[in-house]
Amino acid sequence: MANSSNHMVQYEGFLTVVPHRPTFPRPSVRISTEKDREAGLLRQCFRMILCYEKASSDDSGWMVAGWTKTSIGIALSEKPVLAGRLRRAEDGGLELVSNDSGVRLVEARIALRLDEFGGLRNKEEERKQLVTNFKCGAYAIGISCSILLADPFSMSSFLKRWSEIHMNLVTESLSQKLPLFYLPNFGKPNSTQVYSPNYEPAKETSRQTLIFKFANLTVDNEMQRIVALSCIDKVNRRLGKKVTSDFSLLVKNPNNDMLKIDTISVKEVLSLESFKNLTGINSKDYSWGEYIDADGINIAKGNKPTETVCWISSPDEEDLVMIISSESNMTVIVTVSTTNDA
Repeated sequence: MANSSNHMVQYEGFLTVVPHRPTFPRPSVRISTEKDREAGLLRQCFRMILCYEKASSDDSGWMVAGWTKTSIGIALSEKPVLAGRLRRAEDGGLELVSNDSGVRLVEARIALRLDEFGGLRNKEEERKQLVTNFKCGAYAIGISCSILLADPFSMSSFLKRWSEIHMNLVTESLSQKLPLFYLPNFGKPNSTQVYSPNYEPAKETSRQTLIFKFANLTVDNEMQRIVALSCIDKVNRRLGKKVTSDFSLLVKNPNNDMLKIDTISVKEVLSLESFKNLTGINSKDYSWGEYIDADGINIAKGNKPTETVCWISSPDEEDLVMIISSESNMTVIVTVSTTNDA
């Protein structure tokens, strides 16, 4: 096991990356929710860590981050809401607006090998993309984003598109050996301070996520709720969990400019009558790896992630159900605290 002092990270660079071109008009997404549900949802984040081995003698996390400062800006121009911010609308409600505020890109190093890093989880709450360099030459890319800004599917789709842009950019710039923003050219040796990012050794998580995908299923709002209840019931039975708290229900339709947040009460979950209309509706279970399909997020040709870790974090351990709908498919993501009250 790695020495705990090696969990210390040197933060080498911070940069805000904005869309490559100004967004106009600025699309927005309305958030429909009760006031008392806002605080809990605002603190829930989707997090992903992608680990990569050194692909060649010239490859490094510094190189990846340098080219990313350009490629991520181009990708954000195609999906500007990811560079947006949450704000109050004139009527007091919440909305996401594509105001080109940008994303935070952080470059860091850690005195561990990649195989020692497996199982370490960054618990920082700040939203950002973190590129960490390991002493073996491998590197990891960490993404942290509010679930109100992007659901797991839309984030993975964005990252796949970004990786295409990134690889094309690097290929087209072969005559330019180093990216313009290559941090080692700007930094001074031993000039950075060392911070502890609250890394901790791997342990049993107190939250667990199960994913259910329904094919060829188009339902109305009432039926969406019933399907969500069915999935909650499956999760509780599999984990042997007692239902002791309400669930936040987040419903997202990619073809709609509305994000709906509601509550599923304990009473609803315990009512078996809610499931009487579900006869004949079947779902397929997915792991995070299957759902995200991180093999499509290549940094260089053939350089796929060696490990992918995903989770939904919440300081309040609040149970959550996310419904992501498309024209003919529906995915239900249930995240629960695995702590049981005796």
